[in-house]
Amino acid sequence: MKSVLNVICAFAATCATFVALAGCTDYESETDLNPEGPPMIRQVRMWETYVSNPATGSTSERKVFGFGNHPQATEADAHPVTSATASTGKALRVIMDELLVGNNIEEIGCRGPVDNDAFSRVPLGANPDDIAKCSAAQDVLPRTCQGEFSICMCELDGGCTVGVETIAKGAPVGVLDINQDGAADETRMIDGAVSLRCGSVAVPLDLDASYWNPSGNQQVPAMGGFDALGPAVVLVPTRGLPTNLECQLAFAAEVVDKQGIAPCTPTGGDFDAGCTAGDTSGFKFKVEPLLFQSDPLPMSMGVNRMSPVVILANTLLDMTSITAANITVEAINPAGPAPAYTLALMMSKNVTITFGAPLAPMTQYRVTVTAGVKDAFGQSAPAPYVLTFTTAN
Repeated sequence: MKSVLNVICAFAATCATFVALAGCTDYESETDLNPEGPPMIRQVRMWETYVSNPATGSTSERKVFGFGNHPQATEADAHPVTSATASTGKALRVIMDELLVGNNIEEIGCRGPVDNDAFSRVPLGANPDDIAKCSAAQDVLPRTCQGEFSICMCELDGGCTVGVETIAKGAPVGVLDINQDGAADETRMIDGAVSLRCGSVAVPLDLDASYWNPSGNQQVPAMGGFDALGPAVVLVPTRGLPTNLECQLAFAAEVVDKQGIAPCTPTGGDFDAGCTAGDTSGFKFKVEPLLFQSDPLPMSMGVNRMSPVVILANTLLDMTSITAANITVEAINPAGPAPAYTLALMMSKNVTITFGAPLAPMTQYRVTVTAGVKDAFGQSAPAPYVLTFTTAN
């Protein structure tokens, strides 16, 4: 659970706050934050798939600097990414060189719907006391939660519902604060504040899992390593990434630093080169293609005639593309009638082929996964996947 201070303090804390600690204009300072000029993306930490064993072609995953670098990083740690991992659960950590206005990146949870959902933005200039005033008990909210910095106000013409009580439009619904500590219990990234686009595909983000982290600097701590560098925007794609496409990052126009300047990416990731406010075109990456593996392995001998065949994809698949027309099975040596089979998609990415009767003995079969099988974003593999195996006697 992220504290509302991520929102409030990300706006209120400016370079002036840090000067008292370490003089933040010094590139060698303790914080190493640089408020001069536009806010720059200093690094992007992300996952890539790479060939870990050239002899067998087996692959592994690792987290690298896909943009920018760090003095403690090796060549394997930092390089342009041409095979970003497509599967789910792979966050991107976008590390900034200074604080952004967190109020325009995250919103906080309310006790009930206030508009089209139960989240509300924090007004610019609000502080933790304003949150506490709107976290009070429901019967005292009308007295404590009012004014220009009030939060979680009902915006629905017909009123808002909290439990069995109807709150009139313009009245406080209240900040969700179950533990009664005077702070919000939930925060969520504002939809569209930061976005990923791969080709023509707008990649859905998990707004609850994605967040703005205003802490950190360029010093690598013992706990967390490179993934504790900050401040940072952390993005978690809901369904992973679309395969075999080039992707870019974008910020909404309202996402700025304390001076109202939009973020940008320095040319080639060179922090000293600077960049033009609002231009994030310098950061691009390519996603790995849709790939398949199988059980049994290709060219396997003595395969159990009653065992199912499992096709394993490297990311989520489009369920509607899993059809007998797109996944075919045939006996090729000796040639014979095609077996009857059914297809089942497991965990949204693994296809189980179950045969209606035992396969013929000592027969070579060929399973073909055609380009008709697509990932969850409608992307096909660059070539059909062909599996051949020979059954036991």
